[in-house]
Formats: sequence, structure tokens, C-alpha cells
Amino acid sequence: MKKITNNTMLGKLTILLNAVVLVCFIIAMLMLMKFDKTNKVVISQRGDYEKAYEEYVMAQHPLKQDSAEVAYYQYKIDTLQQRNVTKKDEKAALAKTIEDNKAILAEKIKTREEHLAKVAELSGPYEELNAQWDEVNANNDKAKRTFWTVAILTMIVFLVKTFVLAHYGYKNSKNLHNVADWTKNGTAPYMSYVSWFVPIYNLIKPVSFINEVCDDTDYLLENKGLVPSDPDKIDNSGLYLGIWWGLLLVSVWLMNFILYKTFFSEGPLFLKFNHGTMVIVAIVIMVLCMLMETYLILNYNKKNKLMADNEDKF
Repeated sequence: MKKITNNTMLGKLTILLNAVVLVCFIIAMLMLMKFDKTNKVVISQRGDYEKAYEEYVMAQHPLKQDSAEVAYYQYKIDTLQQRNVTKKDEKAALAKTIEDNKAILAEKIKTREEHLAKVAELSGPYEELNAQWDEVNANNDKAKRTFWTVAILTMIVFLVKTFVLAHYGYKNSKNLHNVADWTKNGTAPYMSYVSWFVPIYNLIKPVSFINEVCDDTDYLLENKGLVPSDPDKIDNSGLYLGIWWGLLLVSVWLMNFILYKTFFSEGPLFLKFNHGTMVIVAIVIMVLCMLMETYLILNYNKKNKLMADNEDKF
């Protein structure tokens, strides 16, 4: 049974998945900017649309009452006209009542016509504005769906890549536990999975786990004479790990910040906020993060291959 496995293919697979993640991330950012553009149009036009809609609806409000009142007085006049009176004074009073109601009916009809004219006046501009509003919302919804489709794909690929990276860490840690008893007092190999997928814990533990694996591997290789021991050599591996982890955390935070500003902020700051610049910064940071991670994986692959090729020395 082999004590040491060659995990370089897992490392290369992680690098390949990083490239896929980066491509998906860049496309998602471009789709986000497309949505951001349409979203700003929606937000800038919302005030005018809501004002026009309110005026149009308010203009229509009296029409129902107008129609009811016209119908009421028309019915009242028709009813009065059907009354049969014989006395002269009653006829005079009835005629007066009918005339009074006709005057009121005429006033009600005039008022209704004025309200109808107001609605007609507002109808044209409102219908045009409403058509524009429907169009910009349709474009916005389409851009939003496209972004979230690519974003979800990016997150899925990122999760797959993270699992492969966690498995890569597990296999490398397992190698150390198989050949060096003293490493068994350290972090267990399965913690590679735990460190990446437990919330809050994954803010710190992954980098410390990887750092422990790298340090133990370096010590073991020097102890077995597979690499020269140089006490004056400056070891920058911890610095590189720190830079990679810092870039990863910043990119995740920046992505959340951009999403918040895009989807949950609509005030003046939103319209003045330069989303394009932030997206470019996010892409640059993600590229640097992936390049640094690629360098670290390739560097450890050399050590892993050296151990696997010299398994008999362990």
C-alpha cells in the first residue's frame, strides 16, 4: 500500500477550475454591469412614472361618481315627468322641480365632461410613458435574469473548485500523517473539508490548515535530505499564503458590496456610485488571487511529486 500519493493532478484540476471560475466571474461582472445600466434607467424614470400614474388615476377617480350622479338625476327627472298631477299649483311646483333637477343634471354632465377631458388630456402622455416604463422594466428583468444565471453558474463552479481544493488539502495532509507520526498531533486531514465549508470558521482556518501542511512538508523534505537545508534562506511561503488569502477575502467582500449597492441601494449615492470602477477592481483582485493560488499549487505540486518519487525514503 502506497504511503504517499501523487496529488499533482488534483492540483492541476484545481487550477483548471480556477480558470473556469475566473471566466464565469468576468462574464457575470459584465452581465452585472449590463443590468446595472438598465437598472439605473428604471430608477431614474420611476419618479416621473409614479407621478404620471398617480395623476392619471386621480383624474379617473371622479368619473365613477360623476356617472352615478348623472344617472341618478336623469332617473329622478324621468320619474318626475311620469307623475300625473291635476291641480295647477302642483303642476307648477312639479315643473319647477323638474327644471331645477334638469339644471343640476346639466351641471353634473358638464362636470363629467370636464373630468373626461382631463383624463383624455393625461391619457396620451401617460400611455406613452407607460409603454416606455414597460419596455425599460422588461429590459431590466431580462438583464437581471441573465446576470443571476451566470452568477449561479459561477457559484456552482466555485463550490466545485473549493471542494477539489479541500480534497487536495486532505490528500496532502494524509500523506504527511502516513509518513510522519509527529504530524498526527497536528490538524487532522478531514479538517481540510471542515475548514472550507463551516461558516465563520472558514474565514481563518483554511489558510492556517494549508500553512501547516506546507510547513510540515518543508520540514519533512529537509529532514529526509530531499531538499538542501539553508538556515539563511528566507522563507516567503507564509507571506504568499497571506497575500492569497487576503486577496480572496477582499474579492468576496467586494463582490458582496457591489451586489448590495446594485440590488439594495437606490438613493442618490447609488446613482453617483461608480459601479464600473468597482467591477474592474473586483476583476483585477480576482485575477491576482487566482494567479497567486495557481503559483502556490504549482509550488506545492513540486514538493508532492518529490515526496511521491522518493517514497522509499520515508
